[in-house]
Amino acid sequence: MNIAIAPCCWGIYWPQGNELGWTDYLDRIRAAGYRHTELGPFGYFSTDAAVLSSELARRDLKLVAAAHVQTLADASTWPVLEEKTHAICKLLSDTGGTHFILMDESEFYPKDHMGVVDENGWRAVIDQTNRAAVIARSHGLAFSFHSHVGTCVEHEAQIERLLAETDPDLVGLCLDTGHHAYWNADPIAFYRRHRDRINSVHLKNVDGALRARVLAENIHSDRAFEEGIMTDLDRGVVDIAEFVSVLREGGYDGPLVVEQDLARNHPDTPETIARRNYEFVSKLLADGAGA
Repeated sequence: MNIAIAPCCWGIYWPQGNELGWTDYLDRIRAAGYRHTELGPFGYFSTDAAVLSSELARRDLKLVAAAHVQTLADASTWPVLEEKTHAICKLLSDTGGTHFILMDESEFYPKDHMGVVDENGWRAVIDQTNRAAVIARSHGLAFSFHSHVGTCVEHEAQIERLLAETDPDLVGLCLDTGHHAYWNADPIAFYRRHRDRINSVHLKNVDGALRARVLAENIHSDRAFEEGIMTDLDRGVVDIAEFVSVLREGGYDGPLVVEQDLARNHPDTPETIARRNYEFVSKLLADGAGA
């Protein structure tokens, strides 16, 4: 397994308006120890495959995947999703990437009805997911659906339903350990049940004390993320060491992407957090190799 990272670790969620430029981002992840990265929001990195390949190569970096966010419950957005999926997948295939990851857009939902859809909305999610997966496969890529807090696919029952209603030959799952554990669910047990569908992993961890308060007081997810519910990999409720061991047991060979959403008052810089998480996961992999 190769340890990757994503631009969201620097608070980069949009193509433009970021304080950190994409080549500076590449320099910083290289300095932190990483040799693999996700693409980030389409348009943040250069969309010229030759330019992107050159900048990656001279830093000895490789691209593993791209995650795209779309309002999946709105069927009218299909033309946009179709165009973006083709564009992103072509860039990935031209630059050595292997996985296209799709997730629902939390900003689509009213703040007091996060993730609430009717049956028509759910059918749109399933249809757009299957159709996007066909496009990804046509570009020679694996396809992963990413469940996400604040969307209509966030709880285990919803993830189970999505897996049951999408084409298993096309649609894999990106298991995000943090988003899964946010609702007090067990990502390790879930992986054991669905290892055949899980072809991508985002490594996150959850602050247990803050999670307990969030669930008890019904604190909105936006506030929970700002206050730091996603914490360092070695400090949360998910036993990342056990999770990595279970990945090994199952023969997992897909992307292993370290992510830690920036908390508003975190005392450390993104570079410090990224390096600490890299060293932690690297040691787990090294210890496992010697077992």
